[in-house]
Amino acid sequence: MPATVWILNPSFRDGPYQLLRMGWVARIEQDGYRQVVVHDTRGDKHCPVRSTEDVEVPSDFGLQLLQALDRARRAAEEADSDRIVVARRSEEGWSWQVYAPDEVPPAQDDPPAPPSTNVTPFLPPTLPVIPRTVIPNPAEMPLWAPQEQPEPDTVTE
Repeated sequence: MPATVWILNPSFRDGPYQLLRMGWVARIEQDGYRQVVVHDTRGDKHCPVRSTEDVEVPSDFGLQLLQALDRARRAAEEADSDRIVVARRSEEGWSWQVYAPDEVPPAQDDPPAPPSTNVTPFLPPTLPVIPRTVIPNPAEMPLWAPQEQPEPDTVTE
């Protein structure tokens, strides 16, 4: 039986997972959220990797998956043994790694801490100071409507 290449889905956590056979892959895409989406020949969608708040998936990570599948296929043919493609995080970011089935490391629970940089905290923009305009109040007129005054008596002649 020829060696097979598998994609570990999902690669980013322990727990339930699937191994998607490379021969079942019909299409690979990367959506607007930088999530790599693999479509199989049955019409199902699989998401082996997603961006996290700390480590963002590169914009060409779907293409990198295709390149890793090619590397894995060649390695599987040479060794006549299955290979598994897994997305891994490091301090440099995400990468696709190829492993023999007995060499697959456990899933990474938490992304690594981002490298420390001198980041200025976000400050809200300051509003421009508008100079106050003072309107003079002649004769100390009240600033509200005057009370109703009684009508003067009318004199009829």
